[in-house]
Amino acid sequence: MDINNIEQGQKLTTILAHNRTENIGQDVWAQFVVPRYFDSIDFFGTMPCVIQGGRGCGKTMLLRFLSYQSQFSLNRSFENVEKNSLLQHVGVNWRAETAFLRQLNKRGVDEQVWLQAFSHYLVIKVSLEILSAIDHINKIFKIFDSDKLFLNELSDYDEDFSCTFNSLKGAFDKHRRRFEIAASNPNKLSDINFLPLSILKDLINGIKCRVADFDKTNFHLFIDEYENLLPYQQFVVNTQIKHSEPPIIYKIACKRNGMPLRDTLGGEAIQNKDDFIVYDIDLYTMDANYNVFAGEVLLSRISTVEKQALSIKLNDVTKLNERRESFYESEIIDTVSKLFPRKTQADLACDIFERPILFNKLKDMLEQALSVKGEKGYSADDFIFNNAKEASVVCVALLNRDSVTPSEVHNELKNYASGSDSKFNNWISNNFVGCYLNIIKRRKQENLLYAGYDTLISLSKGNLRHFLELARTAFSFGYLFNEDGNFTIKCETQALAALKTSEVLFQEIRSFKPYGHILYTFVQRLGDIFAALQSRLPQSEPEINHFSIEGGDSALSQATKTLLEECEKWGLLYRTIATKTKSTYSIEDYDWVLDPIYAPKFLISYRKKRKIFLTPRDLEGLFSESNDYFESFVSEIHAKQKRSNSKTEISDNSQPGLFD
Repeated sequence: MDINNIEQGQKLTTILAHNRTENIGQDVWAQFVVPRYFDSIDFFGTMPCVIQGGRGCGKTMLLRFLSYQSQFSLNRSFENVEKNSLLQHVGVNWRAETAFLRQLNKRGVDEQVWLQAFSHYLVIKVSLEILSAIDHINKIFKIFDSDKLFLNELSDYDEDFSCTFNSLKGAFDKHRRRFEIAASNPNKLSDINFLPLSILKDLINGIKCRVADFDKTNFHLFIDEYENLLPYQQFVVNTQIKHSEPPIIYKIACKRNGMPLRDTLGGEAIQNKDDFIVYDIDLYTMDANYNVFAGEVLLSRISTVEKQALSIKLNDVTKLNERRESFYESEIIDTVSKLFPRKTQADLACDIFERPILFNKLKDMLEQALSVKGEKGYSADDFIFNNAKEASVVCVALLNRDSVTPSEVHNELKNYASGSDSKFNNWISNNFVGCYLNIIKRRKQENLLYAGYDTLISLSKGNLRHFLELARTAFSFGYLFNEDGNFTIKCETQALAALKTSEVLFQEIRSFKPYGHILYTFVQRLGDIFAALQSRLPQSEPEINHFSIEGGDSALSQATKTLLEECEKWGLLYRTIATKTKSTYSIEDYDWVLDPIYAPKFLISYRKKRKIFLTPRDLEGLFSESNDYFESFVSEIHAKQKRSNSKTEISDNSQPGLFD
């Protein structure tokens, strides 16, 4: 793709700024990139479903693509589309209006009244969506005369509905306004004629029996942000899920852990598999093909500026198999990797050698380690080999270990530099990143570890919004044009963008209701702990960025479990099956990993390498409003660092907790 002038580059920065679906609108047909998992899920099946996933995984964009505004988009050509097949499934999307729906509670009104009021409001909003969908479709295919169609059965619910289809939407809208006024003045609720949910089926069946083209149509109601509904409101929706059947099927979308209540109004509880199917979007977005999909989305955005069509229509479901061809995937990765070049470990080592301020830091750290050792006859220069730069950097950690002497390190270094067998082959693999982070620590805005397309993919960890924000920030900081007219973003610019994006997203945590302040403090403390562990000079256990819980989740209090689930819901932590451990005390079941997007802010590794163990008491202390426990926690880390003895390092998992 050729972006050959500054104006186009500026337009691209603006386009990438629209990284939330809300910035695009209801019709996302032209902008949508069909997820690579799309054909493995039956979104239009007659079984209710729960679409769950973290922030930024693409739930809202997906729901809008499944809804009538996109499926029957004015930007779509219907020449080669079978109308009857398309009309079998019509998606309508209702996003829970948090601020308004939370008003439908208490204020001197009995909960039973609010229950009826919410059901009434749900009926109105869904009816309006269904009528809008039918009207929209009718304008495209000219199926019926909206001025001559009467749904007589609806007049039994309210005389306002004794009108033509063309006026019916206005009648429901009138009821919406009446209710919203009453909701603001609860004493007027007694004047409202509450509509039952059964009117929805009568509305749809009235259309089906009068308009042949809709005879086999099922309406799929996707309720977005279900987790924002009040408990009694969730019970209403759960009840509809329990009794869903054509012509209207209820389906919801929520964050992970966003559906803790399964009760219905009838006293039953809805059950996974029996009453609904769960589609976990995170399982798909975090797979090995996320790097290809993210690249497709980025190039799709770029194409809107360049006005150059991609080789494959990314919003066409029938093209998925072509997009899975290996040569196509390689082309995508190659293209975006040129936009975001990276530094290899060898490049990072060269950067330390070539920049005086970093090279002097390397020498100072080597001299300091040798002075502690007390072994005479060696200087920092003896451990700096121009033909073994990566190994020289790793010497910073090795010389701080009691388990190895300077002479041993020097001999292994000479062997490595000469091409002979050496322990440095393993030492570099395990310790280079940790040593690099310690050397660059005072100049973290210049940390080139956070550059490169594959790094941006790792930092965003399946969160497309985070990836696009990283890309947008990088473009806004500047780009270069190559001789071939294509542009590229320098590693230094990418690294700065990663840092700024990480800091901005970290500050955003405070807005995560209802525990934002607690979650913000917890992530700050957890990141500080990982940073403190990272700064240990011996680096015997480098790249620590996740933890396991001694005794597993079952050992936690309900309050701590709730806060951990909130961390997972908002994407601050994600959990995986626990890796093998050395601990004889451990019964941990999961590893809890800090979202890599926060790695640049704390100057830690984004790679899932090593972990620490936390006791339930540790977690309670880290979630606590008081700083006392956390301060003693970090003090113990620094105390052990000063002792600098590998046998007493925190990474020794022979103890129940970090320092208990």
